[in-house]
Formats: sequence, structure tokens, C-alpha cells
Amino acid sequence: MTEARVLPLRIPILDGESLDSWLETLGRRNGLTLSAFLRVLGMPRHHLTRLLVSAPPVAVLRKLEIRTGLPAGRLDQAVIGSDFPFGPRRQRRCRFCPQCLAEREGRWLRKWWLPWTFACTTHEALLHDTCSGCGEGVRIRLPGHTLRFPAGTCTLGSRLTSVCGTDLTSSDVLPLDSDHPLLAAQHRVDVLLATPSTAGTVLADLNQCTPWLMHTIDDNDIQTMGRTVRERWRRRPLATRTPADRVKPLDAAASGVIAHAALAFLDTPDDDSAVHAVHVLRSRRDTPNKVIPKAMTAEQWSRLSPGTRRRFLHAGDQIMGALDRVRFSSSTPRARVPEPGDRSASARIRNVPQLLWPGWTVRLMPQEGMQENLFRGIAAALLLLPGEPVLRARGVTDRLGPHLPSAMTVTLQRALKSGHPDVLTALCNLAHYLDDHGSPIDYERRRRLVPAAPITPDQWRELCFRTGTQPGEQLSAKTTQAPRYLNAQRYLNQLLTSADLTDPCHPLALRSAPDRSRYFAFPPSLTLDQRDALHRHALGVLHDLNINEPLTWEPPQKCADGLDLPGRHLEDIELEEVRRIVITEQRAPREAARELDTTLTHIRFALEQVPCEPREWGRSSSVGSWRLHQQAKTVLTADFLKSEYVDGDKTLTRIARETGIPRHIAVVQARALGFTVRRTRKPFPIDETWLREQYLTRKRSTLDIAEELGTEDETVRRRLKHLNVPLRPPGVHSRTIMTKIDTSLPRDVRSAVEGTLHGWLRLHRFHIAMRFPSLDSAARHLKTEPNALVTQFQRLERDIGKSLFTRAAFGRPQQPTPQGRRLLRDLETDRVRALMTASLPHDPTHAPPDDHVLEAAHAKFRTRRNPGPPTPFDDIAVERIRITRPTLALLHDLLARPNQKFYGAEVIARTGLDPGTVYPRLKRLEQAGWLTSRLEDDITWMNRATPGRGPGKRRTFYTLTSEGRRAARHETQHRATA
Repeated sequence: MTEARVLPLRIPILDGESLDSWLETLGRRNGLTLSAFLRVLGMPRHHLTRLLVSAPPVAVLRKLEIRTGLPAGRLDQAVIGSDFPFGPRRQRRCRFCPQCLAEREGRWLRKWWLPWTFACTTHEALLHDTCSGCGEGVRIRLPGHTLRFPAGTCTLGSRLTSVCGTDLTSSDVLPLDSDHPLLAAQHRVDVLLATPSTAGTVLADLNQCTPWLMHTIDDNDIQTMGRTVRERWRRRPLATRTPADRVKPLDAAASGVIAHAALAFLDTPDDDSAVHAVHVLRSRRDTPNKVIPKAMTAEQWSRLSPGTRRRFLHAGDQIMGALDRVRFSSSTPRARVPEPGDRSASARIRNVPQLLWPGWTVRLMPQEGMQENLFRGIAAALLLLPGEPVLRARGVTDRLGPHLPSAMTVTLQRALKSGHPDVLTALCNLAHYLDDHGSPIDYERRRRLVPAAPITPDQWRELCFRTGTQPGEQLSAKTTQAPRYLNAQRYLNQLLTSADLTDPCHPLALRSAPDRSRYFAFPPSLTLDQRDALHRHALGVLHDLNINEPLTWEPPQKCADGLDLPGRHLEDIELEEVRRIVITEQRAPREAARELDTTLTHIRFALEQVPCEPREWGRSSSVGSWRLHQQAKTVLTADFLKSEYVDGDKTLTRIARETGIPRHIAVVQARALGFTVRRTRKPFPIDETWLREQYLTRKRSTLDIAEELGTEDETVRRRLKHLNVPLRPPGVHSRTIMTKIDTSLPRDVRSAVEGTLHGWLRLHRFHIAMRFPSLDSAARHLKTEPNALVTQFQRLERDIGKSLFTRAAFGRPQQPTPQGRRLLRDLETDRVRALMTASLPHDPTHAPPDDHVLEAAHAKFRTRRNPGPPTPFDDIAVERIRITRPTLALLHDLLARPNQKFYGAEVIARTGLDPGTVYPRLKRLEQAGWLTSRLEDDITWMNRATPGRGPGKRRTFYTLTSEGRRAARHETQHRATA
């Protein structure tokens, strides 16, 4: 390809000249029309002149610079970049100043193509939009007949029509005063154009605001702009009139008026003045509860820059709906339209309690017309609304309180009607503070980890006694009043998690109005020591959960600086006045609120800071008893009791009298330390070895031994029991030789009867019990207790030396073992039955059961109800299932590979469990949330196919979830320690 030649005849391009004007002049110099000259240059031909200025490729410009001998990049100043915000198509036309055109000998400026160049600041005049001769726009199409007419002439026309030929340099001048607003607006536009980065944003916003401003600007705004501007403004085209108006261009006067009005809020760093300017315009024709200004489409609104939309929202705060005002934060300088993917509102939930903080509740809550708990719950949910991309009030409320009614709009309307619209601003400021600084408390984690009952009844008793207060347990099961430890659990739970106790799903929910009243009366009833102890216990709960956070926290009150809110600061109320009215004078808190000109909620929170005066308790009270027990632990130590009670041979009565501790408390302390408490004098001394030899080896009776020692028979028997020596039956049966039976009887029968008392009775009861399905039904027939039968049958098994039966289990009746069945057969023989009948006393309970009794017992055993579902986990977010032995083996296998995906055949191969057991249990674990599953992908599935055959059934891969892993670990550890 040959190198492009430089044109022999060249003309330099003027400063500020447009590319089309220079090319036209250069063509005239070479004796060619513009169209012919473009063909010579090899440039793409356009029908519209504007395309030479706004759309030439960079490569074409570089080639043109070579052909014309210009330095590289010089022509970039003669064109308009493709990123320039031209706006609607109707504004893309060229204007001109006749005087400038004449002074430049028909050379056109580049800035005359810009839609927001409407005045000439050099000659202080409006620019012309059309030719005064033909009335058409100039330079719309490529200039023709350039060799017939001089530069600066209107050359519109064609072969079929005559050329206009009007000298544009002789057009009438449209003068403007030196202080005219349009000249000032043009100066501002020129300054903007000098900084393209800023100009792009401002002029793009100006393009989107144009339709709205055309409808909003009225005659009063242009009253001082002169007759010419007023007349041209009234003839402006409006898109709402006819479809033809949508393509009609705006003349210079209309563009200047719009730019003058728009730059007041688009090109100013002062937010207050910009918002005021928009507010004045929006207040004229806007529809109430509208976010987008009237006459501005949703598309135009979405194309506005964030800063401009913020000013529009801030200016339209008073005319928008209450929820939109909070969602867009329109009452604050940080007003914005949330983006679809904005997650700031969702992330804020970790920093928001379920109930609004007390200090902010008393400041924001209207004095009338709102329930406290409802307001606190709705206000906390409203903190999630700023920045929410989609307005779904129910969806926002459900994140914190699904039990709350759909009352967000009502709450905001009542706050506005109370005469304090700054409540909305305060809510937005709180949300912004949480976004900027976060919160030292992760409420979402606390709601998940803190137990529902942070303090047990025993811990509450100990805490109360240590602080010298009564625990207040429930004294009778007949009373419906909840014990004080339940309110202590509620107080701590709400202190730690800010939970809403009106939620019926909460384990500690307030069930009735009296229950709520008693709970509200609980905090003021606490003494200072008791309250401090509860707070220390709460900090201990956080420490046990590895939560390093403060106990409570609230956003600073500076978030409401300068705002007019319904309530005062919580610290503003005089606590001594509250104490005087409510505690000293015993008047209702409502009267205190009326006298102190505040709300009942304010008084209630203030009462929580007024400690109750402690009272003195006597020795007979529970507090006094606890103190005596603590004194006993301090005084009656193990060394003291050994010295005084064991070695010193003092009685506990004497020790109690000397120490001032009641005897029954001294007895409890002595037993707790492992001392044997004597009810009478010191036990009679008997040598253990000698006693065992006399009773066990020589077979002497307890009476003989007692006579030799000079003591009572019962003393010897008690000593033998203390030494765990089995006592022989009294009387003649105490001699084993007297209980010998015929050796021809079966061995198991002889083992159960010889050397024992009531052996035949135990055999007889075993013979009857084995006909029943369980020991419970057998005990009912025998008129005895099941535990008695258990003890007697254990004695039988110990005497015989083998297990005789298996206990009944769920769905399975008791069954004799092979040894037990052999014993039952032996008991059926005539000789054994006769001996057993002769040895038993006459008693109706010894009669064998009838058939209908047995049938009823078996029928009742078969119809027993299934056990209920297992108790749910406290802090693991999965459903709890019943753990059987196969399930436990399966869980052990899964925990050995916690993060590994698996399928059923692998588990069967590892554990040896039956497939009919494994697959249903895997499905049950998945339904309960322990496992997640996915089908095998196509590639792996096809790779497993046997050649010549299909791939078969897809595998289902399972994986333990994090919560499922916790649940499995809990169940296996529980079974291991059980």
C-alpha cells in the first residue's frame, strides 16, 4: 500500500474551529465541494454534518492529520468525544452567532454544536438556531454549492429546490444585558466544559432533568429575562402535547432558561442551596407520595447521578410516603436510592436488637397512641429499612419479629402526627451510624447462642441469699403467679439479647397482662447488690460463650443532635423525684409520669435505676437459714468435728450449743463432711475380726454373741449390717442344715430353695410372671410392686447363677431365656408343684391367672402408644431425631470423615449395615437438616458406564452440614457418657 500524500494546498485550523468548518474551508481552497473533498481524502461520507464532529474514528483523524501536515492529536480539539452527553436527538444541532461568524470569515466554532451552548459571551447575545431566510436549521446536512456561495451562507437546498443562499453573518443580533441570567448560566457552562470529568456528570443530569424542568419552570422564573426570552420560552415544544413535539429541537432561549434553573442545583457545592432550589421546583406540581418528580420518567430518574438523586430525595422529603422517606433517608444529607444488589441493610441486622434501646425508646416514642413493646419492636425493624432495595414492609419486619403486626406505616404516621417529624431523621441517623461504626454487640450471635434461661433456680437462690434478699419461689402449685426466678431469667435474657418477650414463640414469653405487669415490677424490686450480682452473672454467661463484648450498649445521643424529638434524654429525669412519688408515697407510676410531664415508659426505665432498699431478715427466714448454713461451713470444719465430735466425744447438741448453730444445721454439715451422726451415745465397741469369726465361721447366733459381750442382740445385728455381713434368717432356719431338700429334685430348683428363705415363693412368682408380657402387668396381678419382683428375680438369678429372662422393651414382651424355660418346665412337674404348693401359705394372690386376665394384659401391652418426638436442641438449628443403634453407628462413621462427600454404598461397605437401614436413615437425616445432597454430575455418571451397557442409576452424594456436624457430635458424646 502506498504512503498517503500530503495535500499541496493547506489551511491551518483555527482555535475552537469545528472539524466540519475546517474541512469545508480546506475544500474551498482546493476548489472542491465538501462532499467531493471527503471522497478525495478517503473519509467516510455522512449525510449529516453533525457526524463529522461527533463520530469520526480516531484512525481517520490521525490519517487526516498526516494528509494535512498537522501535528498528531491536533484534530482531537476540533471534534466532540463520543462520551459527551448530547442528550435527546432533538438537541443535536448547530447554533451560531452572526458577529462571531463574520469576524471569523464564515468559520464555525466547535462549541456551537454543543446542546448547552446557547449564548455568545463575547458579544453578549443569544445564538441563532435557524436561518433567517429559510427558517431551517443550519448545517443540518453537508454544505453544498460551496463554490457558488461564500462561506457563512445558508446552502440548504437540492436539485429540485433552489438554494437558500442567505448570508448568515447579516442575521439580526439578539442582544442580552451584561448581567442577564442566561449569560451567567453560559459562563458556568463554559467553566464546566473546561473540566470534562465534571461536565460529563452535570450535563448528563441536565439532559435527564430537561423534560421535568420544561413543565416545572413557570412565567415568574423568567419574568426578568426580557421579552425575547419570554416569547421564545412560551413557544417551547412540550412532549406531552403532541407526538411531533418530542422531536422538535429546543431553541437557544429555552435551553438557556433550563440550564439557568438546573445549574442552581446541579453545579453547586452547597447542598443546602441546591436542595432548596429543587424543593421550590418540586413543590409546584409534584404529586404527594411520589418519589420520582412529575414529568420525569423512571428511565430518566435511574440515569441521574447519585448526587443529584440524593438532592432530589432530600428536597422531596415532605411529599413522599413515610416508608419511602425512611428507606431513602430523604430527611438526611445521606439520601440515596438503594441499588438492587445493596446488602448494607441486610448486614445491619447483626447490630440491631429485637427491641429498640431504652434510651432511644424514650426519645422517639410518641407520648400517646402507641404501646411500648409494639413501638420498640417496630422501631427496631425500621432500622433495617434505610437502604433496602425493595420496599416490602412485611419482609423487613419478619427479619427481627415475625410475630409483629404490619404496623410500620401506622407507627411512622403517628410519629409524624405527634408534631415531631424528626423521628424519621433520627431513625435514619441511627441506621447510618450502625453502617459507619457498627456495634460492639453482635445481637444476632447473642440471639443464637445465649440460652433462653441464663440463670437456673439454684443459681438464683444462691445469688439472692448472697445479696441478702428472698428468692421468692412459688410456694404452692395451686397459685398461677410465676416464681421470681422466672422473671430473673426474663430480665437477664432481655438484658443480654434485647429479646421481645411478647413473641409467643419465645420460651420465656409473657403470657398475660398480669404476667407482664409483674415482670415490669421485677427490676424496680431489685436491690443495688442484687442488680450488680445479676449483671456479673450475665457477664459470666458471655464469658462462658467466649463472647468478648460489653453487657449493654446504645448508639450515642449525638445521632439526634439538633433534632426535635418527642421525649427527653433518659438521664434528664430526676431519680429522687421518681423515688419519692412511686416508692415513698406509694403512688402509681402513671401519676409520676403526669407530674413529671413524661411518658409511663420513661418512668418505668427510670425505676430500673432506682434500687430497692434492702431489709433485715431474721434467723427463721430462708435468708437467715442460708446465713447459718454458711456459718456452719466456716466453723464446723472437718478438723474441728474430728477434734470435738470424734476424739472429744462431744455430742452434736453440745457442739451446736457452744457454737450458736442450730443442731439440725450442724447435723447436715457433719453428714456433708462424711461423719457418722449418732442419734444416741457412742457405739458399743466390737472387734471386727473376732465378730466375723464368731458369726460366720463358728455359726454362733447374735444372741449368744451379745450375752458374751454384755450388750443387746440388736447391737450385734446392727454392727454386722455395718460390716456388710449377710444376716441369717432368724429362728431354726438360720441353720443351713435344716433347709436341705431332696437331691433328686432338679438342680436349679434346689439352688433357688436351699439355704434361703422364701425360695419357693420366688419360684412361684417367677412361674406366674413369665405368663404376662411385662413385670408391670405381673405385679398388678400379684398385688405387689414391680421393683419387688425385680429384686426377687435378681436373687433367683444370683442363686441359680444364670440369666432367666429378658426384660420387656418397646413393642417386645418379656421372654424367658433357655435357662429360664428349663426352670419353668421343672416347675411344671408334679413333684415340684406339690412341694411348692405345700410351702406357700394360703393366699388368693398365689392363684394362677385366668385366661381372660392374660389376654387383657397382652392386649394392653400391644396397644401402648409410641413414644413422643425427641426434645429439640437448644442451640443447634436442625431437627432432632430419635437415635437408634444403627443411626449411632452411621453418625460415628460420618464424624470420622466430616467434610467428605459420600454415597450410600460407601457407608454400607464401611459399617456393614443393611441397605434397607442405611438409605432411609440418610433420607431422614437430610429431611432434618443434618445432611445436604446432590445428584452425580453427567460426566462422572457416564464415565462409570460399563462398556456395551448404560450407566445405570445416578449416585446421590451426601455431605454433613455444619449444624449437622454439631448435632452428630452432641448425640455421640451424649451416648458415650450415658
